[in-house]
This record gives sequence, C-alpha cells and structure tokens, in this order.
Amino acid sequence: MFAATSTDDDDDNCRRWMPKPIARGKIPTPNAPRHLRALLQLMLPLRDGHGVVVGRFLIIWLCLTPFATAWGIFGIDSDHQQLSLTPGSGEGSVFGAGNNKPCADKCDLRSSYCKRWSATNHTCECRVGFTRMPDGKCMILSLARNHNNSDSIKDENGGCVLGKADKAATRILTEMLKNYDRNLVPSIQGVDVDVELLIQKVSEINELYSSSKMDILFSQIWHDPGLNFTAEEGANCLTNLSLSFRMVDSLWLPNVCLVNSKASSVHSSPTPNIFLAILPNGTVWMNYRVVVESPCHMDFTTFPMDRIVCSTIFESYSFNVGKVRLHWKRHGDPVAIIGEINLPDFRMTHYVHEKATFEYPAGTWDQLNIKLYFRRSYGFYILQIYLPTYCMVLMSFISFWLDRKSLPARVTLGVSSLMALTLQYSNVARSLPKVSYVKGIDLFMFACVGYIFMSIVELAMVGALEKQIIRRCGIDSPNEDDAFPKRSFQRSFGDNKTIHRFRRMESPASGNSWAKSMWSKVVEDATFVECPQPRPPASNADPEAEDFGGDRGLSPTDSAEPSSPTKRKGKALTWVKKSVRRRPKPPQVPKLFDMWSGEDLDLFCRKLFPISFTLLNFVYWMYYTAKSQE
Repeated sequence: MFAATSTDDDDDNCRRWMPKPIARGKIPTPNAPRHLRALLQLMLPLRDGHGVVVGRFLIIWLCLTPFATAWGIFGIDSDHQQLSLTPGSGEGSVFGAGNNKPCADKCDLRSSYCKRWSATNHTCECRVGFTRMPDGKCMILSLARNHNNSDSIKDENGGCVLGKADKAATRILTEMLKNYDRNLVPSIQGVDVDVELLIQKVSEINELYSSSKMDILFSQIWHDPGLNFTAEEGANCLTNLSLSFRMVDSLWLPNVCLVNSKASSVHSSPTPNIFLAILPNGTVWMNYRVVVESPCHMDFTTFPMDRIVCSTIFESYSFNVGKVRLHWKRHGDPVAIIGEINLPDFRMTHYVHEKATFEYPAGTWDQLNIKLYFRRSYGFYILQIYLPTYCMVLMSFISFWLDRKSLPARVTLGVSSLMALTLQYSNVARSLPKVSYVKGIDLFMFACVGYIFMSIVELAMVGALEKQIIRRCGIDSPNEDDAFPKRSFQRSFGDNKTIHRFRRMESPASGNSWAKSMWSKVVEDATFVECPQPRPPASNADPEAEDFGGDRGLSPTDSAEPSSPTKRKGKALTWVKKSVRRRPKPPQVPKLFDMWSGEDLDLFCRKLFPISFTLLNFVYWMYYTAKSQE
C-alpha cells in the first residue's frame, strides 16, 4: 500500500520531534507524545526513499485531525505505555493482524485488537469506547452499562430487584455444595435439633386395633455451618434458599422418625409434601406433611364413659445423644392444633408434650413424646343401647299388672324382653375388643337381664302360691269355679243348714306389731276365706265316716233315717274311743309365704321392682359419670 520511499527532509522533520535519533525497529521513548510515537512507527518502513509525498501528507493530516480520531483509526490505546506495533513484522499490526493466527482466532477486530506482551504472550484488548464484559467479549460502553444494570440484583437505589435473587440463589447453592459432604455430622460437638409439631387433623380412632390416625406437619430445625452463605455475593438479598424436595438427598439429615408408629407415609399430592429452606446463617428448616397411625391406650372399665390416650414418640433413628440431641422447639409453642378436634364418638380434652431418654445397647437416645387425651361421647350409646334396654325392662314389669290366670301372655312378655335384650348386648360386644375384665356397660346389661329374669321367676312363684291355696282348700280341680263358693262357704249338719258368708280375717300374727304394719295394707285390699270344716257323722257306728254336706251324695232322708238304740250306742262308744286316742296337734306358726296369695305377691312386686331399678340406675350413673371426670 505504501510503495513510496522516504527522503532526508522527512527524516529531519521526524527527528525534530524526538530528542535523539530512532534506530530502525526501535520504539520511541516514552517522553515523546504518544500519537507521534504511533506515527513514527508507521513512518519507519518509509525511510528507504519510498513514499515521500505520502509521508508528508500523513504528517499534515495528523496535525489537523484530532488526536482521538487518529487513535481510533490506528487502534492506539492511550491506556498502554508500551506499543505493540512493530514495523515490518506484521505481528500486532492492525494491517497485519490477519497474519497473526493466535489473535485471529481470539479477537474480534471490530471491537478489539491483538496485543503482544511478549514473543509468546498475545491478548485481545478492547478498543477505545469499548469495555470488557464478564464473558470476555468487548461491548460499547453505553450498551455494557445497560447490560450490567439488567444483570444486577439491585436497582439504582440499592434495593433488591424482584426475580434477580433467584439466579443468585442458584449460583450460591451450586458454589456452596461443591465442598459440602452430606455424610459428615455438621459439628464435632453434635447437633441440637428442635422439633415442632402441627396437628392438622385426627381422622379416626379404632377401638378394635387400639390406634388413631392423624395428619401432622412435622418440622426439624438445626444449624449446619457448612451451609452458611452470608459471605456470598447477593446473600443480603436472600432471606432463605427454598429448595425442592429433591435436594433433601444432598444434605445431611438428623433422621428423626416416629419410632412407635404402626404406619406412616409422606403425603404426595401430587408431589411429596416436603418443605426445605436454608437460612443465610446455615440454619436448615425441613418440614414433612405426614399421615401417621399411632397406638392408643384404652381402658374399657368405665365404658362408655371411658377415656383414651394416644401417644406419638419422636426419636433420631441413626444418631444417639452424642451426635444428635432432640428438643421441643425452644422458642414459641412447640405443639399447635389447627381448629378443634371433634370426632363423632370422641372429643379431645387436652394434650401433653414431654421429653425423656431411652437406653439402648448402642447408647442413649433422646425421645420426644406427645400425648393426646380423648373422652368418649356417650350420646350414641344412650340412644342406641340404654333407652331401648330401659324399654325392655319396663315391658317386663307390665306382667305384674296382668291377670294371674293369663299365664301365656305373661310368659311371652318376659321371654321376648329377655331375648331382645340379649340381641342388643351382642351388637354392642361385636364392636368392642375382646377384653377379659368387666366393663361398665356389662354391669348395666347384667342388671337389666337380672330384672327381666326375676319377673319371670315371680310369675312361677305366683303359680305356686295359687296351687298351694287350692290344695289347702281341698279343691281338686281349678276349673270347678262354680262349685267353689258353694263347697267352700256352705255346709249343713243333718237337716239344719249353716251358711257361711265371705268375711275378712286378720293375719294370724296380728299380735306382732311389725307383722301388723306389714299386713295392714294387704288386709284392706285382700279377702281371706275360711275353708269348710267336716260335720260329725250321722251315726256313731262309723266315726271316721265324716260327711261334708252332700259330698257323698246323702240326701236329707238318708241322714234322718232312724237307727236302733243298740247300734247307735255301739257306734258312739267306738267314736269316743277313737276320739280319746286322737291328740290335738300343736298349732303351727304359718310361714311367710303361706300367708300370701298370688295376688299379694303381684302387689308387692309392682312396687319393689320399679323402685329398686330406679335406685340402682341412680347409683350407676352417679358412679360412672364421676369416674369419667377424674
């Protein structure tokens, strides 16, 4: 391009700008102006007499053109004291950059140029008006300034930009996990883990399996110094690092489990319900939403007014107290309940949380225990068991008011009540565990069965008393109702007939004040009859032949039949001898039930059964309701 050669005048013009001559290939001293040094570097190849005109033109043009323009055209960097443009070499020259293969592959000649630091060290430097970006490229200052503002997590006022912090969080987490080892306990002295429990819902309590099922939010909080990122850039704009459940396997965990649960699982709706957050100071907060089936202690002694205790125990399965120490959350309430827990047949009264230690062969472990206390709601059992049972017992009492002769009706009423009560009790026992001790409802059912059974026994006693009265009165058949008054209350001696009417009789023990008070009411309501007495025989010849007023079919003419004096005298002597041989029997004191009839027993049971049953129920409910309040 520059084919002309330089002359001596050109050399003189160049030398007067420099304090001393410049040898071929030498770089101007730093004392000369930088734009002249660049010019001299361009003019050195023209000293052989070529391009005199061109050289002069360049000198004039440089004097009239602003220095900055010359710097921009020739790629002169005012920030560098050492120039890389050497004559004739083509290395580092703007016009010969294409011959420099290392720079040709690295530099974009529009925004940068190749700079030679040594024979083997070449770099791409940004031209004037450009700046280097973090990715190594050169960009115009105005555009680079806007680009930097868009990537910054802070705005012009120093506040954090929403959305930019997430990118910084990803970068911080990546750098933090490069040197993190999840297999090592974070501290040599061990880790203190705070446990927090939030009971979301108790879904059921099963008496047959003695267990409860509930949904809980179970949190573990501990400090891990290896996860501290306060010194990282942008950490002041992050309150915490909220991570996905997939990151759980990348961190060290205290492995706190529910050691006494029958079954447990993490909710997946649709992904596993695991919350993981890391605070800037290295505090880790992990939360699980778990459904757990816990054991319950049940005592059916006072059923259905009993109470149930369900317990859940938390324990670190892998680390003893030397590595992990468990605590209920030391700041705030460690246990909370969302709303009220009321099941159809149970109501939670209160809960207790406590801490204990347990000795295993491998060492000592911390245990955190939460106990939930429930009380059974017995309204269902009152409506479905107690009230129907009361009705069955009262139905059996109705038989006391039925006629004594209505035996089929009274027997059917008692037996049907007993069978219905047995069926009702079997339905209750089917829904309860097979325990070997007596429950509260068992005593109630046994008492009701006893009252119904006694009502049937009372019916048998009434029949026995009626039969005894009939036998004592000499009545062969109870069906001879029409002949009973005549034969009981009319008797005749010969032609003279004596008619006995109904009359009231006092109790044989009328002299006893206690018996008199006991029988006073009975005497007013009941009627006692006198059984017929045998009349003397019509002839003394056969004193044993007693006549009961027509029972043998004697007519008045037969009894009035004359007899001879001799025969009459012999019979009289025989009757006297036998009468002398007879000794009067001592009076026998009648037994208690010998004085009662079937009607009397019914009157007595009408009052005894209802009153005693009422008193028994009063004692029963007073005792068990007081027991349930303890």
